[in-house]
Order: sequence, then structure tokens, then C-alpha cells
Amino acid sequence: MLTESFQKLYIQVSLQQFSYCIKNQVNNQVVQFKSFPLDPYKTIEQQLDVFFDKEEDLRNVFQDVLVLHDNNLNTFVPTALFDEELIGSYLQYNTKVFPTDYFDFDSITDLKAENVYVPYVAFNNYFLDVFGSFTFQHIHTALVQHFLGKSANNGNLECLIHIADNHFEVVLLKNKELVFFNSFEYQTKEDFIYYLLFVFEQLQLDPQKQAITLYGNISTNSELYQIAYQFIRFVEVADMDTIAQTLSVTHEQLKQHYILLHI
Repeated sequence: MLTESFQKLYIQVSLQQFSYCIKNQVNNQVVQFKSFPLDPYKTIEQQLDVFFDKEEDLRNVFQDVLVLHDNNLNTFVPTALFDEELIGSYLQYNTKVFPTDYFDFDSITDLKAENVYVPYVAFNNYFLDVFGSFTFQHIHTALVQHFLGKSANNGNLECLIHIADNHFEVVLLKNKELVFFNSFEYQTKEDFIYYLLFVFEQLQLDPQKQAITLYGNISTNSELYQIAYQFIRFVEVADMDTIAQTLSVTHEQLKQHYILLHI
């Protein structure tokens, strides 16, 4: 029987949700997964106290703990142009930052890039008290690294799209290099296709030739898939049934928490 020393805890935090999964490091299967909404009228600490008191599994001893910060307060910077002393300046052009904000970055060695972002300090401080030590990174680092592992080095431009309930990420890769990344918030299918076609226009991609692959909260019955197929000729939904079986989670769980469960 495996002990907790063979298990790794993954936590995903945003201002709306706290989710976690525990993975068996030997077979990479998920042995526990839960997700809880966060109440904006209660403090982070109060709510985390409740979760950790109620969830005995969170109090186990783990081989490692990884926390994913889920927000769009990030930007990718080529390592050659990156200066850690100027870390806050990289975000000022695409998000509102404040003098009191804390900045951090993830190094993505394979891409020769740094992901600069604003982590949630309240979550990190809490986890430091609970675990003593842990690793944290931005969720888009995990997503890009995941897609990079799936990409081919064949000269073709790959357009990979991760879809969540109210936002989606567009990742373009070519020959194992990051060509483009952006995250867009949407409320309607019209929002979704507007931003997607805007990316195609800006990058001069041909909707009749450039294929896209959809991951996350999507299916061929989805209105997002249907509207994408109206304007883009080659639209594929990734096979998540096989992945779900491999990870030992439900198809719906994988759709809703693709990055957390698949990292």
C-alpha cells in the first residue's frame, strides 16, 4: 500500500474558487479531487480554515505541494530581455498594477521565457503556515508547458485553445517555440468568436487553412464549438475521455479543471 510520501498535492486558487487534487506519483492517477467556491464577503483565511479542518486529506504529509495561481495578471517575457530588477514594469502595459503589488516569475527553460505575474499573497502566506514549504507558479505556466509537451517539431503552426467557464487561452506554438499567448474573458459565444477571429486577423492566419484544437470545458455539442466551426474550417475537440480514464477522474471533472488535473 502506498503511503502519503508517494503522493503530491496540487492546489489551484483564484478569487472565486479553491480546488485541490492529490496524485499518486507512481501511476499519475488522481486519488482525491475536490473544489469549493469562495465567498467574496469572507476572508481567504476564514474559508481556508474551514476547508483544512474539514478535509482530512489536506493534512497528510506529501512528497510535494504545488500551488497554481489562477488569474490573468501575467505576461510572457523572453529571457534575453528579462531583468528581474524591472519585474513590475512588464505588466503595466496589459494590466493594472499598483505600487503595493508583489510580483514573481516562472522560468520556462524550454521556451527561453519568463512568465511574470502577480500571485495571491494571502493564499501563499496561509500555505506557508500550513505546509512550511511549497512550490507555486502561475497557472498559465502549467498550461503552456503542458501544450509544449504535446506539440510537434514539424514546422507547422499549432493553435491550441483552453476553454474555461468565463475565459479562454490561445496558445500558438511552432517548432517547440511559443509564437503567441493571450487570455480572453467572455460571456457569450459572440465574445468568444470575436476574440478568436481577432487573433487570426492580427497574426494573419487563414481560417480556411489554420486548424485549431480545443481543450477544457468544450464538446462538439457546445455553442462555442458550433460558432467556431462556422468561421474556421478545421476545428477539433481533444479526446478527453481517454485522458480522464488514465487519470481516474470523470469526464466532467476534467473539462472543468483541465489544467489542475492534467499537470
